[in-house]
Amino acid sequence: MHFRFLFIFCALLLGLHTSRAGSFDAKDSTLVAEKAPAAGWSILNKGAGNSNSLDLLGRIDKDVISEKPDMVFIMVGIHDMINLHKFLDYGTYRKAYQKIIGKLRQAGIETVLLNLTPVDTSAISNRYELDFFDAPPLVKVRKANDIIAELARANGLKTIDLYQEFIDRKSPNPGKNSLIMNVANSGKPDGVHPTSEGNRIIAEQVFNFLVANNKISQKKKLIFFGDSIIFGQGVEGSGTCEGQTFPAYLKRMIQWDELAPYFSIPYEYENVEGNYADPFVFDDGSLVNDLADWKERRKEILSKWHGKMGPWPELITEPKYEIVESIDQEAFVQHTIQFEWVPGQTTKGYLLIPHGSENRPAVVTVYYEPETAIGKGKPHRDFALQLAQRGFVTLSLGTSETTENQTYSLYYPHIDSATVQPLSMLAYAAANAWHLLAGLPEVNKDKIGITGHSYGGKWAMFASCLFDKYAAAAWSDPGIVFEQDKPNINYWEPWYLGYHPPPWRKRGLPTADNPARGLYPELLEQKMDLHELHVLMAPRPFLVSGGAEDPESRWVPLNYSLRANAYYNVKNRVGMSNRPKHAPNPDSNEIIYSFFEYYLAD
Repeated sequence: MHFRFLFIFCALLLGLHTSRAGSFDAKDSTLVAEKAPAAGWSILNKGAGNSNSLDLLGRIDKDVISEKPDMVFIMVGIHDMINLHKFLDYGTYRKAYQKIIGKLRQAGIETVLLNLTPVDTSAISNRYELDFFDAPPLVKVRKANDIIAELARANGLKTIDLYQEFIDRKSPNPGKNSLIMNVANSGKPDGVHPTSEGNRIIAEQVFNFLVANNKISQKKKLIFFGDSIIFGQGVEGSGTCEGQTFPAYLKRMIQWDELAPYFSIPYEYENVEGNYADPFVFDDGSLVNDLADWKERRKEILSKWHGKMGPWPELITEPKYEIVESIDQEAFVQHTIQFEWVPGQTTKGYLLIPHGSENRPAVVTVYYEPETAIGKGKPHRDFALQLAQRGFVTLSLGTSETTENQTYSLYYPHIDSATVQPLSMLAYAAANAWHLLAGLPEVNKDKIGITGHSYGGKWAMFASCLFDKYAAAAWSDPGIVFEQDKPNINYWEPWYLGYHPPPWRKRGLPTADNPARGLYPELLEQKMDLHELHVLMAPRPFLVSGGAEDPESRWVPLNYSLRANAYYNVKNRVGMSNRPKHAPNPDSNEIIYSFFEYYLAD
């Protein structure tokens, strides 16, 4: 689910400025994310400032053809027309542009031409003496666009008319709402480069072109090739496909086009809430009427569940970790670490840090043991590895020791006398893991997510619901509500919510001869179910990657989470994908990766 677009834009104008990625080494995490080896799409921003058409011709082999893209989008000419140090006459410009087109045709690369956005002559006049121009700057841009149109006709190429789109939106103009930077909206007499909103408009036009020409579903590899407009001079994320550059906006539009079906509730489940207790009723019977009420009710729900499951020990907010081993992989460094995740107990995990990471999004992955998520276990469960290859810092955790002895969880203070339900204790350990990641300079603490499958899905669900610093979560087929006749939705087991001192009940479905014990039957008797935890996620986004245990009908309990998000006046925060089998597969995983990219990576 990830489209691979290499966007090469030939855009134009002065000064290539340092970008956020510019301080990274050759293995910077942005490029790792854009060149991830997953099926789907990638975006490559090949804009560079202070470049005219001859400069682009000189770097096309290295920057474009060697990348072997499916499509190239070219935008070139601003520097040829406007930059005093890069002026070219119309004939030279035409010949250089034709050579660029010819090289791409010879390489068999589909090519699309973007014409030039209009310029603000008044703003430009504050930087240059207009007497140096043989014609007003806007007239020169129009002439360049005439040449682009002629080249498109002569070579049978399609074009995207950005010039007219900006003119129709009354830009440029001297006001703050101009789509071209000026003193009013940027503090600079620029006159050439699009604002962040201007870049969004460009992305919108390219996206519409891709949809109209059926390119989205083809998952092609695209490049944008150009100068400082493609580069994104003056906006956040310059030189990358992040921030406010138009490749960044385009990437998000494509991602959302892919994700949108999973965040749309099927009509047959709309407003169907089933036979679940209403979480929007206070314990005293009063109703939640607004956001202020909901925030108080949320506290009440959280307190009630902690009261039932047992209070957490004090969080370890500054966990110390030791690097036991480091292995340099192609896209990241893999550290084997030890850290204290429960008072008095350390664990082994794998910390994967993409090369050049700085203030990156991160994801904690949880499972029976930490090796599976780094690619050393069952197939299609290598979440930490795949996300690291996409530029995320990842931390893979598991309960190796208790999995080996088949007690499967964390017991505090001791397995013979646990005061916290084990599943809640797993959530507590994940909260401490969040603090570990949040303290790393490579990590943006506001963009840390968590995911896991089955056992790990339960763990990730409880961690994200009970600890609100997790910014997003994906739960792979955990069984998101209680169900008594499915052995994989086994919250009754003593390592989840049915803890009782050993010797334990015989493993399996509860029966009259082998009943559930501990907290679990009490929760059923009081009609408490997991939908009361889901609503605690609002307004944070979450995705249920449903399989055999979480079919489409799970939208019924998820309706309560939609209601919770309505208090915050936000949408598209509750999603679910579905597959027939319990095991994850490449398609279901790609949805998870796209989910995290959309909600965390920008």
